[in-house]
Amino acid sequence: MNNIFQYSPLQYHYNSASGEVLNVGLLVLFPDQQKVAFVYPEKLNRLRYAYPNSLAERTLKAFLKGIDGKVHALNRQPEIFNDYKNRPTEFINNELLIKDASVLQFGEIKTSILYTENIKDIITQLKDLYLSFYEVEESPYKIHTEEYLIKEYRKKIKLGNEQIFNQNKIEENKKIGEYSFPFAWQNGTYNIVSPVSLDLKMPESIIRKATLNFGKFTLLQSYADENKAMFDILLAEPKQKSLVKKYEEAITILEQVKCVRLWAENQLEEYSQRTLEALNSQI
Repeated sequence: MNNIFQYSPLQYHYNSASGEVLNVGLLVLFPDQQKVAFVYPEKLNRLRYAYPNSLAERTLKAFLKGIDGKVHALNRQPEIFNDYKNRPTEFINNELLIKDASVLQFGEIKTSILYTENIKDIITQLKDLYLSFYEVEESPYKIHTEEYLIKEYRKKIKLGNEQIFNQNKIEENKKIGEYSFPFAWQNGTYNIVSPVSLDLKMPESIIRKATLNFGKFTLLQSYADENKAMFDILLAEPKQKSLVKKYEEAITILEQVKCVRLWAENQLEEYSQRTLEALNSQI
């Protein structure tokens, strides 16, 4: 089995009913190296701007420092990792933070291939990817997120033939192990739709996100082989022209995975039409 690492964002749940959450920290687990890292932003003023009535900054900082202290203590007891082999959820719940109804909770645990032996680089890259919100200025552009891509694809399919959803010709919320995908459909091949937004603000974040997705889909290659499946990645590209070369570099990374097909944002109409043509013939 490939060496892996796992990571989970610590999230502030401002409003559980509406699903409003904001990342305030990140936990990274290296099972084979018997190490764990926790990183968080030095300045939390962006949280206050986003949610003026949120948890007091001083209280949150104390909480983050508390988790950081636990992590440092755990790294001095490497033998404890043997008790939680392949059980990251139990490790988090038992050693760091009990899962309850509080406003601070660790989110979905994700797994990726250990793509470099320098784990400090991995931690830095993940921090930049998940917590850069606290470091950069607001963008003048409207960001096209994964949610935007999902919404646009759904809208195009419904406009073409609403019966496709009514008759469940498209599978929604497809689960494969720990991963979730918004749509999947059959036409002899099992086509699994995965939105990936590279509409980011920093060149480093584009490459890091591509690399993490490379690891994710490499792990899913065996599933694709066994189920005659392909992962159709719907891409959102960066708005800034200065990031075009990094976007092209990211595409080169993702293209290396055999079970992946890439669809740029300007090909979304074409991909939607291909879906409609295949599924209309099944109604």
